[in-house]
Order: sequence, then C-alpha cells, then structure tokens
Amino acid sequence: MKAHTFLSILLLIFSALYILPGNASAVAINMHIEGPSVAATESNVTYKISLEGFFDYYKCTMLISGKNLTSAKPVTQVIQQNSKGIFIFTLTTPKVPQRLYISFSGFGILNSTNETSWIDRKVVLDVKEPKVITVKIKNPQTYEVTNVNLTFYVDGKYIGYVVVDKISPNSTKTVEYRWVPAGLSDGVHTLKVKIASDGVVFENGETVYTYDFYYGTPPNYDYFYYASVAILIALIFLVVLIILGKLGRRSSVKKPKWKS
Repeated sequence: MKAHTFLSILLLIFSALYILPGNASAVAINMHIEGPSVAATESNVTYKISLEGFFDYYKCTMLISGKNLTSAKPVTQVIQQNSKGIFIFTLTTPKVPQRLYISFSGFGILNSTNETSWIDRKVVLDVKEPKVITVKIKNPQTYEVTNVNLTFYVDGKYIGYVVVDKISPNSTKTVEYRWVPAGLSDGVHTLKVKIASDGVVFENGETVYTYDFYYGTPPNYDYFYYASVAILIALIFLVVLIILGKLGRRSSVKKPKWKS
C-alpha cells in the first residue's frame, strides 16, 4: 500500500513537470513598451521595446494586423536581436483609418544553460484621418538653408514638428504637417507655428504664424439667419394685428348724441 502511494506521488510529480509551460523559467523576463496609441494614416510610428531580465542576449519580434493594410509597412514579421534588450521598431500606418493591432514578442536567452524565457504583448493603435496643416515658408537669403525646424502648437500645447531638409535661396516652400487631434473639444482653437531656424520666415516676414480654426461640426449660421427673419416677421405680423384690433374697436364705438 505504501509502495503504491509512493508510486502515485511520483507519477503526479512527473505529470506536473510535463504540463508545466515552457516559459515557467527560473529567470523572469519583462517587457516595457513606449509608443503612441493614436496616429495619422500613412505616417511613420516608432515603438521602443525594453526587455528586462538577466540574459546573455535578447530577441524581439513585431507583427502588425488590421482589416486593410494597404500602404502599411512592414506587413511581415520583423525580428531583431542584441545583447542589451533595447529595440526600436518603426512602421508606416495604412492609408485606411482603422484599429491596428501590433504584436510584440520578447525572448531572453541564456547560452550557458540554453534556457529561454519569453513574453508577449499586444498594442492597439487607432489610425485616423489627419487634419493637414499647411504653411508657406520663405528663404530671403542668397544662400541655401538646411534643416529648417518648424514646431506646432494648439492652444499653447506642443503637438509636433516638421524638419524641412533644405530651401533654396530667394524661394518659398509649402510645408504640410499631418496632425490627428486627440481629446480636442468642438469649438474655436488657436494654432501657432514657430520657425526655430535662422534665416527663414513665413510669408508675412515673421518667424511665428498664428491663426484660429474651428474643430468639429460648425454651427449652421443659415439656420440662425432664417430663424431670426422668421421671428422678425412673426413680431411684425403680431404688431399689425394689435394695431388693427385697436382700430377695429374704435370704429365700433357709437358716437353719443348730444341734445341741441
């Protein structure tokens, strides 16, 4: 009976070892992801992956998926490996607005024991149609200006930047910034663009350009106009009725007959 009990315990131990997941390693691995959750269509997005643990070297993979990956890059799995555990992945978002899913897998390898630990994470990226901000810059100099930096702000909050490789002498250039408003309320907002490079200005000759814009569905001013006209007509009609009513009452009153 004791031998049978001992044999049963051994079988349970071996069964537990057999079904134990391959990632149940004595050496743990963690993953930290830095990157956006919202991006414009057909724009470049960068993610920084940090694998944390005590391993001889690391490997990390990235794979994107979505309902329509037209213009997206890369559409196949990307694999990187190094001994530091820091990885930079860059992707181009598709041209169709959608929810994009990005899968990251990290591996830590110990050469001495051939031990491998892994971890999987998935990031959701909302790809949206951008608001295109267009400005014109001018180089009034007699020489070429390179690496022109433009910074963009909405309501005083920094939203991004654009670097223009070069602008020829005595010429103008149109610059576009593709911006996805996140958490912006409907209404009037102020956009400010600054040129951080010397020698280049906007068309107005200044290095700062500001204008107001309306975000969301603007009010229907035609409706307010016609509603105001209708109210005015109704008021005029009401006044006319009151006047006619008073005149009618006066005409209906009989004049008194005076004795001679």
